[in-house]
Amino acid sequence: MSEQAPSTADFLARIALLEAAVSARDITIAERDEQLRRERAEAALRIHRLQLRIDRFNRKAFGRSSEKLGQMQLELEDLETDFAASVPDLDLPIVADTDKVRVLPVRKLNPNLPRKRIVREPSCASCPGCGGDMRAMGQDSEGMLDLVAHAWQVIETI
Repeated sequence: MSEQAPSTADFLARIALLEAAVSARDITIAERDEQLRRERAEAALRIHRLQLRIDRFNRKAFGRSSEKLGQMQLELEDLETDFAASVPDLDLPIVADTDKVRVLPVRKLNPNLPRKRIVREPSCASCPGCGGDMRAMGQDSEGMLDLVAHAWQVIETI
């Protein structure tokens, strides 16, 4: 039995078939890379939004928010770990966040509330470095609302 050598047309058909397979594989890889980029961008946006929400809860710092804060920090850690473990060399698109951080105004305490004033003076009247007399350069004060004996009272520390 004699084997017949493949013809040029057979080689060209085989090359065309291989080129089609390679281009199909390239398309599949490109689609998968795009999907990974989208997932990473969504994860980055979710991390950013959670960080903004955590910052808001930290500013409030009272009530049930402390429980939510702990849960959100754990979720954020999980997302950041997953995010860091994924492919690091993919370029992420810049995504604008729609969440706006609202700055709460500082409210003055009611001037009609009873006040207790605490003045803190330095422990010594002379400078520990040079021994010269100390003099006032400014004044810091803070007011704190407190419930004392079933009545509200402002404690001012100066």
